[in-house]
Amino acid sequence: MTREGWARITAGVIGAAVLLSLIPPLAKALGRGEGLFEAIWGLLRWFTITTNLLVGLVFTRLAWRGRDSVGPVLLGGTMLAIVLVGMVFNLLLPALPHQTLWDALGDRIHHVVAPIVVPLWWAVFTPHGRLRWTAPLLWALYPLGYIAYTFVRVAFTPVASDGHSRYPYFFMDLDRFGPGTVVLNLVGISAGFIVAGLLSVALDRRLATRG
Repeated sequence: MTREGWARITAGVIGAAVLLSLIPPLAKALGRGEGLFEAIWGLLRWFTITTNLLVGLVFTRLAWRGRDSVGPVLLGGTMLAIVLVGMVFNLLLPALPHQTLWDALGDRIHHVVAPIVVPLWWAVFTPHGRLRWTAPLLWALYPLGYIAYTFVRVAFTPVASDGHSRYPYFFMDLDRFGPGTVVLNLVGISAGFIVAGLLSVALDRRLATRG
């Protein structure tokens, strides 16, 4: 089989895995009596979900149309975003409780498997040498956009009577920490994201010289 063939097959497996792994949390929400729109809206508060949805769509297109169907900036940004998901979850967040095997499997695919296999696919199958040093600034628009989107959502979300946070992640919780700490948390994560982006561009250029 050709390199392109392997790239499309493996991209299809990755895309299908992350998209199918969205079913358990959606089914769980529906099982609590939420309507379909309410369940989807609830899931879209999480950076993990929005990013894995992006991965699923991008890799489905790669499988369907081939490696040249997704530009290097979009593919590199998708790769970096899912790496951020894995790093933040595994370094900063507690393990999630699971009611079923499917919940646990979906969680592992989203937080562990995808953050490993997506950059590996990018390193092995992507045509390298096409990224510019300005790419990390464009990539940073995604997490910054997510931050803005989260604060807008929260502005229309009342404080829960049971004490649950309105914020999807503790390091964004203005109610608990106040603006000073939250800004420092988000600046630190954003700076790390840009540094990782610069390292990705450097690796892209290094891999191009070896290709």
